[in-house]
Amino acid sequence: MPSRRTVYILIGVGGAAILATALGVGLSMALHPKHSSQQPPPSGTSGSSSSSFTGDLTYYTPGLGACGIYSTAADAICAISHIMYDAAAPTGANPNLNPLCGKQIRATRGSKSVLVTVVDRCEGCEVDDIDFSPSAFGKLADEKEGRVQVRWEWVD
Repeated sequence: MPSRRTVYILIGVGGAAILATALGVGLSMALHPKHSSQQPPPSGTSGSSSSSFTGDLTYYTPGLGACGIYSTAADAICAISHIMYDAAAPTGANPNLNPLCGKQIRATRGSKSVLVTVVDRCEGCEVDDIDFSPSAFGKLADEKEGRVQVRWEWVD
């Protein structure tokens, strides 16, 4: 059985290692933010914006989204970037009441386009990326592609 002094030394070394790791992670996040540019959500209450966005389009299996709406893979729905979603509502506000919930987006890829409704936020998305239900994704690309470029815009 180790002596009391040895136990105290091991606890001190372990605590110092945990503290150093936490400081390193925090410093790394402060010096290297994941997102270098933030774009504001659409202005006004209509949810419209005069500009279009270009980003990655992916798909996910929907369920109960951040807007408090339950969706299925067959619904024409999307999740927008957590950056854009969170910027549209005050800190600490009920996410179900986010002003972007229920807004529509028209996404275009080549000669194909689809209209989807915002029901969720995408934690893994960069600011201009969007995540679709499988059926909506399938209207623009084959699911085997997984991730494609898309141009999208808010619809009044």
